[in-house]
Amino acid sequence: MVISEARLAGSSKSLIWGIVGASVMVLVVSALVSGIVLPGLLVAAGIVAFTWAIVRMTVSIAVAGEKIVLSCKPFYSTEVSISDVLAVTTAPETSLAVGYGFRVMGKNTRGLLVGGPSIALETNNRRWIVSTARPEDVTSAIRDHMTTR
Repeated sequence: MVISEARLAGSSKSLIWGIVGASVMVLVVSALVSGIVLPGLLVAAGIVAFTWAIVRMTVSIAVAGEKIVLSCKPFYSTEVSISDVLAVTTAPETSLAVGYGFRVMGKNTRGLLVGGPSIALETNNRRWIVSTARPEDVTSAIRDHMTTR
């Protein structure tokens, strides 16, 4: 059962597309001037396709039996046993400065981020920072599952 799903904010998508659009234009113009049009267009198409996957990225939290499934689709997914969870709390909001997607955020801290509100999920050997639109509701839902195990 999915208890949270978060996406990149529209302003972040616009910023990413603006930077990628300008870069692709420079790449295509350079390829035209250099006479290597086909390779330049292929590289530009690859950049646009990868960017499309990034801006459509979704971070979700689901409970499946005795596991919490943390996903950053289409790039990453992992499971955490509910019995391994020591604490779940709201975490500070994240932004482009921290980065988006799967992040290594320090010793034993990992993030699945799309910016905005987030929760912190503590286990014996890892701390997860996960983006969510409703951190209070998600922490409450996970705590409910922790007490019913």
